[in-house]
Amino acid sequence: MTTTAETSPSPPGGSIFRDPMEAPTPAFPRAVGVVVVGHGTANATGAAETAAVAKQLARLVPEIPVELGFLEVIEPSIDAAVGRLADRGCREVLALPILLFTAGHAKRDVPAALAEAVSRRGLTVRQAAPLGLHPAIVQLVRRRYCETVAGLPPLPAGEALLVVGRGASDPTAGSQFWALVRRCFGCMSRVATQPVRIGFVAAARPTLDEAIAALSRSTADQPAIGRVVVQPHLLFRGHVENQVSARLERAREEHPQIEWLQVPRLGPAEEVVRALLDRGREAAWTGRAVPDAVQSSP
Repeated sequence: MTTTAETSPSPPGGSIFRDPMEAPTPAFPRAVGVVVVGHGTANATGAAETAAVAKQLARLVPEIPVELGFLEVIEPSIDAAVGRLADRGCREVLALPILLFTAGHAKRDVPAALAEAVSRRGLTVRQAAPLGLHPAIVQLVRRRYCETVAGLPPLPAGEALLVVGRGASDPTAGSQFWALVRRCFGCMSRVATQPVRIGFVAAARPTLDEAIAALSRSTADQPAIGRVVVQPHLLFRGHVENQVSARLERAREEHPQIEWLQVPRLGPAEEVVRALLDRGREAAWTGRAVPDAVQSSP
């Protein structure tokens, strides 16, 4: 596995901090209000985890108004969150999407919702980049994997890694996901000699079913595997994680000779808050206004 370097712009005062508690003051320009954008889920646990991230971030920037708005499914909406910031006297909005990749939501849906919300109130808005390959996210992915395999003895039949994504129709979905896999696992000795595959729950290929079938087959190039570590790259509890869990239950029934282990989701961990705050600082000091992004969208 090979890795590639990721670069990001730095705000005034030096490079992006790696610990939110060591952030320069102010983290954001004092004139802005922050809307933390969640995807939205009918799952109560997932909604609470999203809110927990917003609350943690708000505690790190007590001088800045912070509101939570969801793109879909549940309230408060993005429009309602922007409205509350306007009521609190904010004239500029900084939007921090809790999204893992640059796909349809980040490119179109969130910018469009933000543009409509601010235009009716005469505000300006900047949108931060998705969490992507932020070092804190990479660190968290590795931590979740290591927590799952810690203490497990090696198997004579060998082990494989299957990294699972939500999936998107964006043509770059596969390349973005493989970049994540290389960054997170390329330097891990345990994974270096293992078969590594990806699978998507929806909208992209290979599908999760295809990945499971491939790892369950013994071939000349791939001897029989005794354990598959399945790592869903998901932020919060919701329908997609439930789908992955249900599919793994079927895999255990269909292929009982293989041990199927599921790595926990990322969750409202400190690393997620750290990455979100970092992305916000990048956008606040060097970012592009959302209406430009909307105009450039197909």
